[in-house]
Formats: sequence, C-alpha cells, structure tokens
Amino acid sequence: MKEKWKKILSKDKKLMYEGFVVDGMPFGTGTSYYENGNKCQEGVFDEKGLVHGREYYMNGNLRFEGSFTKNKGRGPNYPTFGTCYDEDGNEIYYGELTIRKLGLMGFPKIVKPEEYGSIPPKGAPDFARRVWESVDYKPRGVFYVKAKGKERADLVGFLERNGFKCDEDEITTRESTIASRFPVEIRFENKEYGHLHTVTCSAAAEASRKTLRVDEFMEVFELSFGLMIV
Repeated sequence: MKEKWKKILSKDKKLMYEGFVVDGMPFGTGTSYYENGNKCQEGVFDEKGLVHGREYYMNGNLRFEGSFTKNKGRGPNYPTFGTCYDEDGNEIYYGELTIRKLGLMGFPKIVKPEEYGSIPPKGAPDFARRVWESVDYKPRGVFYVKAKGKERADLVGFLERNGFKCDEDEITTRESTIASRFPVEIRFENKEYGHLHTVTCSAAAEASRKTLRVDEFMEVFELSFGLMIV
C-alpha cells in the first residue's frame, strides 16, 4: 500500500503520531508524541519503531540521537550507535551501544550505557497495537477473526445482532462458519460474514495484517460503526 501522510490519535483523541503511514501503522518519516504533547521520537520509522533519528524524554529534553537496529525478533527496534543524554540534557555517552538479547525471543535491553533505561522510553505511544484511530482513517474492506468454540459462536451472534448476514454458498453456511477451524471472514462494506476454507487462505490472511483476535475486532467495529448491539 502507498504511504500517506496522516495523524494517528489515541482513543481520547490525543495526537500519538504524525507522518507517513502504511496500513494504519507508522512507516517512513514522522514524529511520535507522549500523552503530554511533547515529542517522543522523530525520524524514519518502520513497523518495529524508529530506524534513525532522535528520541526524547517526557520532559522534552533529548535522550538519544543516532541509529537503531531493525529488530527481527521480539520487541521494538533498539538504538545501536549515537549520543545518549541524561534527563537534564547532559551528554553521557557517545559511540556503539551494547544490548543483551537472548536469541529472537529475548526482549532487547541496553547494558551500555546502563543509564539509557527502558526500550522504548517510559510513556511512549504503544505502536504494537493493530488498529489506530486517525483523523481520516476508518477500517474498511475485509477482516479475518481467529476464534473457536463458544467465542466463535458468540462472534457470529454479535455480527447478526448488528446487521451482518452470512454470505452463504455451496460450502459456507452459518453453521459451517461456527464449526470451522479457519478464521471468520468479515466484510465491512456489505456487512457479510463467512469463513476461510484452507490453510493456504489462512496463511494469506495472516500475511495481510488483517487477521485479528476477537477483542481487536471489537475495537475495529466500534471505530467503524460506533454503537454496538451486544
């Protein structure tokens, strides 16, 4: 999807990010903000966070300026080379930072300089979320929801109470949607639901970044339609 310049807001309408966005997430040049309105990070972002730029303390003072490693494992991108400052704005370190990380599953931690603190900074906007409120963005198209058992039946009931109908064909029915082990397919524009039928389709849905848990889908639904009949 083509990058677009957008503002991303929190649920209480505070500015979290302004800059280029892809699929509802920061990607490209932009600036993120703390809840108090001060800058948090500015520079070039990818899906895991800042790649190169500046990071600030919540009080507005510069925290770090330099480069970040693109994290291929668990957790956000982490700083690797640059200048670190304390909360009063004094330079405390310049050079290569040392991290501790146990394989792809270990969350990165800065061990030199140890004064650096947490990754990301305390109070930083949570860009791990899948769906954001934006000044000009509304979820649209198709979403895929992973659920099973009673949770899946409850989801179908919720959709029907809110005006969705099953898009039935030779292999898709209301009953097969409840019984299937594959994600529920939900189309927002025409308010229809059904289900995927193969492992290949499920993998493609996962790669589209539109596969959600039920609680995540409820956030998308509220963002699109407002009031919900529960």
